[in-house]
Amino acid sequence: MSFSPQYLVAANLVLLALAAYSASALVGTALAARLTPPLQVELSAPPPPIPAQETKPAAHYALIHQRDIFNSVKPKPPANEPPPQTPLKLKLWGVALHEGEESYCIIEDLQARKQALYRINDGVPGGATVKAVEWDRVVLTRNGQDEVLDLATPSGAPAAAAMVNRPGAAPVPHVADEHIQMTAENEYLIDRGEVDNALENMSQLFTQIRAVPHFEGGKSTGFRLFAIRSGSLFDKIGLKNGDVVQRINGNEMNDPSKALALLQELRNERSLNVEVVRNRQPQTLTYQIR
Repeated sequence: MSFSPQYLVAANLVLLALAAYSASALVGTALAARLTPPLQVELSAPPPPIPAQETKPAAHYALIHQRDIFNSVKPKPPANEPPPQTPLKLKLWGVALHEGEESYCIIEDLQARKQALYRINDGVPGGATVKAVEWDRVVLTRNGQDEVLDLATPSGAPAAAAMVNRPGAAPVPHVADEHIQMTAENEYLIDRGEVDNALENMSQLFTQIRAVPHFEGGKSTGFRLFAIRSGSLFDKIGLKNGDVVQRINGNEMNDPSKALALLQELRNERSLNVEVVRNRQPQTLTYQIR
């Protein structure tokens, strides 16, 4: 393929123009580099090396844990102050201790003059709830606060009554009384006035003995007696620590409410047959009330 001479002349002129443009650009860049003064760069001295710190014990950082920057407001620990006495018009007659919620207490409403049996979580007059039953008091909860109702301590009790027969201790001799006579083995004659006087002073009566539900095979079979005070009515009528009272006049004592109801009916009884288990042997205590 051949080109016309006039096209060759035009192509050469274009190439010469491009070459001249490139040469002028190179010359301009070289002149500018020579005429522009060099930049003054000042370098700072390097910082001194960081000294290595010695390893500190964990106690050194305890303050960080105490301040707890992620939970700066900590709840105040609860005060260990004992709960106050309840202002409610109530009187604690007695308690029976057992594991779990089987413990119960007998409380009198002094305004209504009425006694009733209460278990844990039961409500009592005055808007309180039984929270715990202890040896000599109950803890009540009212308006989110704990209150204490102490077991009444009889005043003027003889010094001998403060003694307690406990299992394993040396037995205390039976105390004779002109109002209670032992006519035969496990048979007693009791003056009516002695029974009436005991029922009139129920708060004192319940401080002379402790009773807890007795279970066999997961079923309540009566009440086990302990902490019988020497010289008390229960001591005089022949009851012993460890006795399990199963029936009174044929009524099974498998429910504390039954025992309380029977106690209230003693004024009308002339004789009592109390069936107990003593040292794993069944026995019957007979009482004639004259």
